[in-house]
Amino acid sequence: MNVRLLPLVLSLLLLAGCTPPPEPTPSSSPAPEPQPTPVAGMDLDAFLAEINARRRAVIETEASLDVSAWTHDFTEQNGTYTEEEMDLFLTPHDLAEPLTAETAREDVEAFFTLLRTTYGAYEYFGGDEVFGPLEEQALAQLEKEAAGGQPLISQTIQDVLLDTLSPVLRDGHFRIGDQHPLEPYQKYMYYVPNLYLSNADGLDPDYVKPTIGPEGQICYGFYTLSHDSTDLPDTLGDYDLHWVQAGRGAQGRDAFTEYSYQGIPVLQSTQMSAAAPGQEAQLERFASCGGEYADEPVLIFDVRANPGGSDIRIMNWFEGFTGQPAEPKRTGGHRYSQLSCRAFSFYPEDEMGTWSVSEDRGAWAPSESVTLLLIDKGTASSGETVVEFFHSMENVLAIGGPTSGCALVPNNCTFYLPHTGLQVYFGTGLTICETSELVDGRGYLPDLWVDPWGALDAAARLCNYYSLTEDI
Repeated sequence: MNVRLLPLVLSLLLLAGCTPPPEPTPSSSPAPEPQPTPVAGMDLDAFLAEINARRRAVIETEASLDVSAWTHDFTEQNGTYTEEEMDLFLTPHDLAEPLTAETAREDVEAFFTLLRTTYGAYEYFGGDEVFGPLEEQALAQLEKEAAGGQPLISQTIQDVLLDTLSPVLRDGHFRIGDQHPLEPYQKYMYYVPNLYLSNADGLDPDYVKPTIGPEGQICYGFYTLSHDSTDLPDTLGDYDLHWVQAGRGAQGRDAFTEYSYQGIPVLQSTQMSAAAPGQEAQLERFASCGGEYADEPVLIFDVRANPGGSDIRIMNWFEGFTGQPAEPKRTGGHRYSQLSCRAFSFYPEDEMGTWSVSEDRGAWAPSESVTLLLIDKGTASSGETVVEFFHSMENVLAIGGPTSGCALVPNNCTFYLPHTGLQVYFGTGLTICETSELVDGRGYLPDLWVDPWGALDAAARLCNYYSLTEDI
């Protein structure tokens, strides 16, 4: 059945607030200025047609994204917590008395009960079959810590839970205390500066990607993903490779800005929720201005360093720009548990113990404009919703580096363990977009790989090289 996401369900997806995992300090930021090299440029129309065809095929395939295996009813859990216990989980508090072996154990058990009853991706990551043994492992490690004679503190609980969950949880939002279980497995972009190729024949595609050359031509360069570069080759074919970690775009003070760069209109969105005076008005402008740019031959849309917030403004902007609602191929669900119904007033208590699941089958949005979408590792959560929406629109090229990878679990909330008050941050929903492939930790990949620090200039070079600005 082709069911569009109901307004309520979409409104719930807005609460995808995210604090992405911290990044290592880039090896070079900004990137060295590229030196001109005699590299031929690809045909832009052919390159863009290939991107359009691939994305449209994803949108229009008949295969549905099925989440039923992970979203079954759980009404037997509705009596898990008392009112007082729920209040304690949702109220910030510190450790009131020194931890004992018993109270430390109770917090670990409370954590796993919290996951089992509330976490949106609990079944996705294996359910009781996976988390049951992990709980036993965590308790055994805690017992060793207690037997060592050192005082038990909140940091002890945090470390035990992180060590236990890191190999399993690939969730870009999930946080225990101030750390992310995903961090040891997070992928970052590395590249070889100033080395451009006319073709990639005979070279491993894991390390060679389309890029924007020094004159603005689409060509090839050495770009890849790695956690810390220790697994990257020193040579490939006849090339010596000196890998550098990519930078990222700088976050501006304003939530939304409109300006012109080398004669090209630029929309810069640095966050999706207001956090300072004046930003609410900026976001309202963002939501309402899409139609004003619909006839531009080329537009740069910059969501570098955008950590997310609410989807509602990009929903409105997209409909104004294209004349139709954004409908990427996506299936999403919301887990109406005891604690999530208490945390989110718009979760219906009369449906407690069930999932609300809706599916967007996908709709392709035609566009005469060429939109250059700038992305980086700081693009997360609702910032990544922009990427998902633009993947359903014609003539879009994503430029920069992979996004953060905070897409799987929306509607995130902070909970507090009963004795330590240790903060645990995770989501109560589940969303699969485009394919069943997990993007958390890796992110959505660009079409044209460039150091995000210089993505704006690279986009302008491309516009000039292919005369996209002639009608401006």
